Amino acid sequence: MSDIPAMTRRQRVEEREHAIIAAARAVFVEHGYDGARMAEIARRAGIAEGTVYLYFKTKVDLMKAIVADFWRDLTLGARKATRGHDDTFEALHALAEFHLTMLMDRFDVVELTQNLRMVKADPSSSRQYLKTYVAVFDEIFRRGVDRTELAADASVWAARDVFYGGLEYSARTLLVRGERHDGTAVNNMLRVFRAAYGRGKVPREEGAAAGLLGRLEAAVERLEQQAAKAEDQPSR
Repeated sequence: MSDIPAMTRRQRVEEREHAIIAAARAVFVEHGYDGARMAEIARRAGIAEGTVYLYFKTKVDLMKAIVADFWRDLTLGARKATRGHDDTFEALHALAEFHLTMLMDRFDVVELTQNLRMVKADPSSSRQYLKTYVAVFDEIFRRGVDRTELAADASVWAARDVFYGGLEYSARTLLVRGERHDGTAVNNMLRVFRAAYGRGKVPREEGAAAGLLGRLEAAVERLEQQAAKAEDQPSR
């Protein structure tokens, strides 16, 4: 007799559910929401079409399951990636690396999440999964504020938008150009982030950039003052 324990009923159900979700993700990516067919999803999962409906009543239910799996994996991965990084900026760097890599690897699912709005599905569950994921950033950011590593008056939601928005834009750009992630985008993001929200000494390259920005702003101010004086002078 085999020493391998028999799979429990619950394990079989979970295995079949994962197979359906994986098949559905592939079909949705290839054919879009409207073009996806339950029969094709069942075929790829290796089960009868009627069995799919025992697990998921509609295509919307399937899409919700795909999105839920994606955000759960993302949250677990983010917490694992940032574990052990006590320094705020080291933790943010680890999170940025993980987020950009996952975006580029699974951008098809990111785009699928937008379909929930298109099919008028209730987006509340999707928002909850997203909220759980971005909480990883929020915890790091607030810890940095408490430790005075980040500015006390910084807005966490604004910083979060800069962080994730910038990384998503970088992912799209790299994918369109067919380029690989080499760390440049993340390093640039962290330099900007440190300059905007950090406290204490600014790294030399950031100090140079800040100095250049200051000189440009001073030049603009001088030009505006000159223009104002010219307007005050009577015309000849």
